[in-house]
Amino acid sequence: MNCSAAPWRLLVLAASFLVLIGAGGWARAQEQEKLEPTGGRLSKTKSESKAVTPRAPKRSAKRTTTTAKPTPPTPVGPMESIEGKWWTTGDNFGASQVYFSFEGTSVSGVITYADGRTGTLTGILSGKRLNFNWSTIVGERGTGWLEQRWNNFMSGTFQNEAGVSGSWTLSRINGNWCFGGSRSRIRKVTHNERGQLWFLTEDSGIEVGHLEGPFIILHGEFGNVKGTMNYKANRVEFSTGAYWSWCGPRLPGT
Repeated sequence: MNCSAAPWRLLVLAASFLVLIGAGGWARAQEQEKLEPTGGRLSKTKSESKAVTPRAPKRSAKRTTTTAKPTPPTPVGPMESIEGKWWTTGDNFGASQVYFSFEGTSVSGVITYADGRTGTLTGILSGKRLNFNWSTIVGERGTGWLEQRWNNFMSGTFQNEAGVSGSWTLSRINGNWCFGGSRSRIRKVTHNERGQLWFLTEDSGIEVGHLEGPFIILHGEFGNVKGTMNYKANRVEFSTGAYWSWCGPRLPGT
């Protein structure tokens, strides 16, 4: 055996031994780092969770807003024929007679006041309403409207150029009235701007009377008889118990 090689072998063995010891110590140190403070072993690291695509937030159901539709206006029928003579019974327009004539929706009128003034009006019909401008021979002027509530009754307001307002009511007195509602006993009535009234009876007799606002006063041989016109202006109740009912406007030549 070669004694000179022995020391080198010992050195190699010693070096190998030190390497093994160092490797073991490093492994133990790594194990120590994985120990919890209480000595328990840490659980294995959880695998990374899978990437989750966030869901879009649910959209609330679209609210359907129901907008209340405006109630359509009640159709207004056309105005009945207003051509002819009317008597004013308003509070402050003045006692007068108005004669209307019209073509299509255009209306013209002649006003004759009880105090002698005269005037004119022009207007446009819209449904049952007449919007008009008026003027008088003495320079008064203004605007107004009249609405036909019933066939022979109209009312509304007016305003003059000075801004003074008032009411204007018209009743159609001129025309045919049936005594007791009988068409065989027609009174053919006419009047003037001063409220004087005449009527022709079925036997061609002529009677007279006068107007006082909504009242018809008949002058008989036994005195005056007062008749009260109802709010629709289509019936007159007399103090004797008799009555007239409206039979329609007078026709040309009647």
